[in-house]
Amino acid sequence: MKDRNSSTGGANGSYAKHIKANALGKTGEQLAVKYLEEEGYLIVERNYRSGKHEIDILAHKDNELVVVEVKTRTGNDVIEPEEAVDHRKRQSLILAANSYVQQKEITEQVRFDIVAIVIKDDKTEIRHVKDAFNVMNY
Repeated sequence: MKDRNSSTGGANGSYAKHIKANALGKTGEQLAVKYLEEEGYLIVERNYRSGKHEIDILAHKDNELVVVEVKTRTGNDVIEPEEAVDHRKRQSLILAANSYVQQKEITEQVRFDIVAIVIKDDKTEIRHVKDAFNVMNY
């Protein structure tokens, strides 16, 4: 029986890959927070959960509540980070945002952004896609 804490746990080291993916994701979220703060955003919450739905970052700027999904990738990935926010993920973000707005009695406009981070070698690229999708399309 394999130990779940081993670096090769699971088929083909899938547990180790999961741990690395989580670490990469947390690093990306930290970079996104720093970037957003430098751009004048006020971070109000991180990793907000509503049931099985989660929002990486909630921020305020220019009288808007900004729901931010962070996607972090290494330069070796086939798909661009922004492309990983598919229809199902967008619906999940909308449901979580609705919950947050109701819970906190938010009256300002809500915008959905994606912060895409690509880390390759010693270089980090941050792309901020403002108003990445519209709730009316879902």
